[in-house]
Amino acid sequence: MGLFTLPTVALFILLTLSLAFVHEGIPTTLDGPFKPVTVPLDKSFRGNAVDLPETDPRVKRIVKGFKPEQISVSLSGTHDSVWISWITGEFQIGDNIEPLDPKTVSGVVVYGRYGFPMTNRSTGNNSLVYNQLYQFEGLKNYTSGIIHHVRLAGLIPNTLYQYQCGDPSIPAMSRVSYFKTMPVSGPKSYPSRVAVVGDLGLTYNTTSTVDHLLANRPDLLLLVGDVSYADLYLTNGTGSDCYSCSFPHTPIQETYQPRWDYWGR
Repeated sequence: MGLFTLPTVALFILLTLSLAFVHEGIPTTLDGPFKPVTVPLDKSFRGNAVDLPETDPRVKRIVKGFKPEQISVSLSGTHDSVWISWITGEFQIGDNIEPLDPKTVSGVVVYGRYGFPMTNRSTGNNSLVYNQLYQFEGLKNYTSGIIHHVRLAGLIPNTLYQYQCGDPSIPAMSRVSYFKTMPVSGPKSYPSRVAVVGDLGLTYNTTSTVDHLLANRPDLLLLVGDVSYADLYLTNGTGSDCYSCSFPHTPIQETYQPRWDYWGR
């Protein structure tokens, strides 16, 4: 009589093969610690974060008229599509402000594979304006520029594209920018480098942090939030590290919404 039954031996062989496969596959944290493969972090900018003032050149509006600004590229629901977002027109803040009409400026993206003519064209139908209105005397209201979102679909995976966005009828188009599509999702097909960052704020450290991210050449950036900290400001632009400590008697939690525009720039 043997020590193991046939099913037990078969199970043992299966487990052995599985362990060998895992060992030769993608490493896990159980196999670590590993030597970092990213660019070393420059710790000189770490410490007390000081907000950028609205006079800093990095947050100034550098376009004129309805030229696009605050341009960004975001993932869509599938690997063959992305969202292009931008703002046209300037924000307004004050007592008697009139929101811009989103229908006055079209949202158009022309694009094509890098090295080829930009013969593709997509148009958005969901442009909007964001308003922050207060009912208390002395508080300043805010209305944004026109916010555009245009979805590009039918893109080739893992391919570099070039594009321009804006309204060609004005004309008011952006300069040529670039993005690379994601690979088709699968067990052996995924972005090789994913950067995750949060609590960026809008400080003198923010630029250093973004530069560090770019130095590592990520394929995908996951931004988990807390970027402008507009809720640490009064509507007149006065800020504090502790809102409740500095402004305990305000009738409502105020915000200074232009901080969002500054961050997008």
